[in-house]
Amino acid sequence: MTTTEALPVAQAPRVYCSELNQAEPMAGTADHVSVWVLLEYKPQWKPKAQADNSLDAATRRWLDDSLASLQAAGHRPRPQFVRQPDVDSNEVRLFVGMPGRLLAFSGTGYDFLQRLDLAEIVAQPPAEAAVGDPLYFVCTNGQRDKCCARYGLPCYATLRELVGERAWQVTHLGGHRFAPNVLALPQGALYGGVHPELIPEFVARVEAGALCFPQLRGRSWYPKPVQAAEALLERSDLRLLHVRGDDRAATVTFASPDGTLDVGVCQQASPIEVLASCGDDQLKQVFPYRLEDSSR
Repeated sequence: MTTTEALPVAQAPRVYCSELNQAEPMAGTADHVSVWVLLEYKPQWKPKAQADNSLDAATRRWLDDSLASLQAAGHRPRPQFVRQPDVDSNEVRLFVGMPGRLLAFSGTGYDFLQRLDLAEIVAQPPAEAAVGDPLYFVCTNGQRDKCCARYGLPCYATLRELVGERAWQVTHLGGHRFAPNVLALPQGALYGGVHPELIPEFVARVEAGALCFPQLRGRSWYPKPVQAAEALLERSDLRLLHVRGDDRAATVTFASPDGTLDVGVCQQASPIEVLASCGDDQLKQVFPYRLEDSSR
């Protein structure tokens, strides 16, 4: 009897979206969020962790009701799960981030959440819950996208060495192709490409109260054109006054130490093609932002 051996099948090389998109401009790519709701959840995260998890019914209801009440009050809330796998504790923590403020609450288990009214907390932040130093939240949800684990985990490990328990892992922040992604609070800025060798300088800038422009995707408190204007101007001393226009083109007015500054920003006419996620089989067209003119 003749035995026929199966020929080895050539495997296609793994494709990592963040490796293919390193030249894509990041300015203005953060989701617009006015309240970050970051709840500690220690079990393994599923691809869509906020929808697919083992939270008890009362905690799920509290989270859904809290987000609805924030939306009804005119906010743009975004829920996230966070964890520190290397910390063994029965304590559960909740962080609430808003412009210029970061609050922390905790308890044993999730029951303490039932005593918290997030809409009231955001309207009148309790001083005793304020967090003094910046916290760093690194997207590591490899179940959602391979790049988030491949690049997020080394980023988290390096941050842990540098800032200790102020570094956290977080679920999908958006923009896998910019991994490793880091949300800095209370600054509210989302950063991409925060590789380990860049972290000392990155942390130094954030700790000094400045934006780290080489990795800046945008300050989440702002709409995308405002994010882009601030990032492209590379100025940490601006305060938004108002914006006119839409996501395609806008005039942004900032207050600066030198007076009022009007900045025109628009999406470029010609798109570039990117692989938005490792699991995609088609490229996506995106339109990066550029400055029209400004009186810097």
